[in-house]
Amino acid sequence: MPSLLKSLVLAAAASAAFGAIPAQAASDCSAQRGCAAKFCHIENDIAAAQAQNNTRREAGLRKALAEAKANCTDSRLQSQREADVREKQSKVAERESELKQARAKGKQDKIDKAQRKLDEAKAEYDAALAELNR
Repeated sequence: MPSLLKSLVLAAAASAAFGAIPAQAASDCSAQRGCAAKFCHIENDIAAAQAQNNTRREAGLRKALAEAKANCTDSRLQSQREADVREKQSKVAERESELKQARAKGKQDKIDKAQRKLDEAKAEYDAALAELNR
C-alpha cells in the first residue's frame, strides 16, 4: 500500500480512536464510497484539526487532500484495498501456521504468544475487509 494511503488510514484511525472526529461529521461520510468517502474523511479530519487549533496537522491534511484529489481513482483505490486484503489474508495464514507449530512444541507461553499474534492478524484482516467494502 502506498505510504500516502497508509498515512491517511493511520491518521483517520488515530483521529477516530481519540475522538477527534465528532460523531455527526463521521456519519456524514457513511453514504459515500471510494474516493468520495476518502475525501470526506480527510475533510472531517481537517475540521477536527481546525477545532483543535492544530495548524500543522491541518496543513498536512490539506496537502493529503490535494494529493488524494489529484491521484485518487475509484478503480485504483479498489485495487489497493484488494491487495491489502490479500496481504492480510496471507498474514493470517502465516500466523495460523506459527500457532500450529507452537502447539506441536507444547509450550504454553509460545502458544499464547502465537494466539495473540493470530488474533491481531485476524483483526487487521477484518479491518481490511471492512475498508474494501467502504
